[in-house]
Amino acid sequence: MHEILQPLDQHLKLLNLNQDANGLTFVFKLETKSASCPNCGNLSQRPHCSYVRVVRDIPIQDKEVTMIIHLHKWFCDNVDCSTKIFTERLTWLSPYRRKTNRMEETLRTLAFSMSCLQAEKVCRSLHMPTSHDTLLNLIKKTDIQSDYKDSPFCSH
Repeated sequence: MHEILQPLDQHLKLLNLNQDANGLTFVFKLETKSASCPNCGNLSQRPHCSYVRVVRDIPIQDKEVTMIIHLHKWFCDNVDCSTKIFTERLTWLSPYRRKTNRMEETLRTLAFSMSCLQAEKVCRSLHMPTSHDTLLNLIKKTDIQSDYKDSPFCSH
């Protein structure tokens, strides 16, 4: 199990693993001594408090995966920074999201491959239950780069 989770973050410590009929639930603690402010980049070593995030990840062995992660909030001691308290950032989890980046990318691929109603059914069969509205929102939020500006057939 360590090999599966190690690519996420080396500071994650597995506290508990619960397996039931619905899937796998991992309880993690992020063991860090400091964090960088997302606004100014100042390294903070002064924790404010801790909080819990519940996120979904891609399935493992045909089981839904839920992650409960204990994280910290930190004080930003830079007097010039407008951010006074900030949360730890994870490279594999976007701020305010409830799904890992790799889960969102998988859902995005399915949403662009077929209709969102079909993708919803496929996701359910792959143990990644999500609504077609969520898939549509992923499509809407996707930044699509256009190559048409260099085309001689496209007028501006």
